[in-house]
Amino acid sequence: MLIKFLLAMQAPNGYYYNFIWPDGRIHTDGNTTKAEPNFWSWRALWAFGEAIYLLDKNDPLVTAIKTQRETLVRSILAEEVFRKSETDTTMGCTFPTWLPKYSGTDQASIVLIGLAWMIQQQPKESPVRSDSIVHFMRHFAEGVRMMQVRKPGTLQDGAFLSWENVWHAYANIQAFGLLTAGQSLKDTAMVNSALYEIKNFYPALMAKGGLNHFMLRMDGDSSLMYDAQPFSQIAYGVRPMVWACLKAYVMTGQFAYLEEARALASWFSGNNPAKTPMYDPATGRGYDGISSPDQINKNAGAESTIEALLTLQALEEFSTHQK
Repeated sequence: MLIKFLLAMQAPNGYYYNFIWPDGRIHTDGNTTKAEPNFWSWRALWAFGEAIYLLDKNDPLVTAIKTQRETLVRSILAEEVFRKSETDTTMGCTFPTWLPKYSGTDQASIVLIGLAWMIQQQPKESPVRSDSIVHFMRHFAEGVRMMQVRKPGTLQDGAFLSWENVWHAYANIQAFGLLTAGQSLKDTAMVNSALYEIKNFYPALMAKGGLNHFMLRMDGDSSLMYDAQPFSQIAYGVRPMVWACLKAYVMTGQFAYLEEARALASWFSGNNPAKTPMYDPATGRGYDGISSPDQINKNAGAESTIEALLTLQALEEFSTHQK
C-alpha cells in the first residue's frame, strides 16, 4: 500500500507530490508538496530501489516501479543545473553549484543511494543507459566530496558540510551515500572519503556531546567554527551516522565501526546530554528531541519514531557479533 501511494503521487514531469487532501485529492500547489527536484522525489527514488529488493520479481508492482523510476531518472538527468561544473564561495568555503538546492549534499546523497540501487537492478538493455547514470553519480559524488572538511586537529575534521558553509545533523547521510555509491561503482575515493568522516568527525562529535549545527569560516589555512549550537538533538541526526558505521563495518569487516555504531545508537538509551532514554521500548515510540540538558520533548511524532526504529532494527542484525 505504501508503494501504491508513492506510485499515485508522480506528476507528469516525473517528480513527486508530497501530500493529499482529506478527500484523497493530491495536494499540488503547497510549498512542501511541489513536484520538483527535491527531497520528496529523491526519497521516492530510494524507496523504489529498496522495494524491488523485497518484492517478488513477478509482482506487478515491480514493473510499475521500474517504469516510474525510469521516468524520474530521465527528468533528473535532464536537469541543466545538475550538469554545471562551476563553484562558488561563502566565508571562504568553496562549494559546488550543481547539487540540489545549489549545494545540498544531503539531498545529493539520497540521489546517489537511489541511483546505486537502480544500476544494480536494471538490465543492460534498459531504456536509461547505465553509463549516463554512472557519469551523473560521479559528478554528484565529486560535489559531495568537495564539501568535506579536511582540517586535522579540529572538531570539524572530516565533516561533510550540508549546504554552503553550514553543517547540520539532520539528514546528514553523506557518508552512507558515498559508501553505497562507492561500493556500487567500485570507487575507492568515494569510500575513503566516507570512512574519513566516520573515523574522525563522528568520534569528535560524540566527545562534544553532539551538535545540532555549526557554520565554518576559512581564514587562510585555518578552519574556524562559529554559531555552533548543541540543541536541539533529534533521532534524524543520529540514525544516518549509525547507518554509515554499520555500512562501513559490513564493507571492511573492521569491528571498530560496529562498536562506533553501538556507541552512537546509545543516544536512544540515555547516553545523551539529557541522560534520558529517547526511545520507549514498551510502546515502540521515539521521542521528538532533546531541547537542553534538562529538557526533552516527549512528543513522539512519526519522524522520530521511524528514525528510532530504523536505527534499532539496523543494529538488531549485528546483535550477536562480538570482537
